[in-house]
Amino acid sequence: MAEEVKQETKWKKRTTVGLVLLVVFAVVTVLGFVFYDDIRSWCAEKGAGEGIMDRLINLIPSVVTTVQILFVTLLVLYIVCTIIKAIFKGTPRRVTIGKLVNSIFKVVVWVVCVIAVLAVWGINLAALIAGAGVLTLIIGLGMQSLIADVVAGVFIVCDGTLQVGDIVTIDGWRGTVQEIGIRNTKLINYSGDIRVANNSTIKVFINQSRENSYPTVIVGVAYEENLQHVKEVFEANKAKIKEMCPSLISDVDFNGVDELAASSVNLHFGATCKENDFFVAQREMRGAIKTVFAENGVSIPFPQVVVHEEKK
Repeated sequence: MAEEVKQETKWKKRTTVGLVLLVVFAVVTVLGFVFYDDIRSWCAEKGAGEGIMDRLINLIPSVVTTVQILFVTLLVLYIVCTIIKAIFKGTPRRVTIGKLVNSIFKVVVWVVCVIAVLAVWGINLAALIAGAGVLTLIIGLGMQSLIADVVAGVFIVCDGTLQVGDIVTIDGWRGTVQEIGIRNTKLINYSGDIRVANNSTIKVFINQSRENSYPTVIVGVAYEENLQHVKEVFEANKAKIKEMCPSLISDVDFNGVDELAASSVNLHFGATCKENDFFVAQREMRGAIKTVFAENGVSIPFPQVVVHEEKK
């Protein structure tokens, strides 16, 4: 809960800052369009000299045009991203595809925005693109992992093996899929920790959300207990145990003896529940079985050591 409040507060701050910038950009854009000729005439008149202030004044039209480009970019991003979110809402698969499309669209739009801003500031794009060809080859050789991440992300989304909201285990780390981006996948666990995994590194994983889970617990009883009696006590109170475990879908199963341990005979119990309730179900089962056994005189021993004294 604390993590959710923290994330919500951070999101509100970002939203507020974004709205303020958008309003400032909007005002500059409108004024730039309305008074475009006046601004250029004033700058040409006041910036006719060779001083530093004259040069700064001459930059004002380029600054205004840059702000206009940024405003249009942000406006397009907001409108299109809102439309994408509306189109791809509903099932987890649609949400996952929507987030991937959203990420790709943002990259394309910002690349176009950067090119437009460079053109405004008089940078020779033809020479830049020609030089970028060689640079792209060099960078491409060093960005093979990035390309692999992007390709892997596309295949993950298209195959539907992972979706936003799925509970999965990747490299022994269990969490809920929060986002599948064009480069990495974000997982968040029950304590609010976030793990980011590159898409190309996700080779083997366990998706635990497609079917109901079967949590199991081990409860030890004393060696002196009659196992048939223990089983009868359990069967007679099965309905009560189920009632004490609201997260369970099915009744608790008694699966027999799991281990002859040092101080106890360990019994194996299990039941079906939703994956989201996996750990809650385990805690409820342990508590319910302990309560039922205690009420019916079934002894659950603590670790002990038997010492035999040798007679002389």
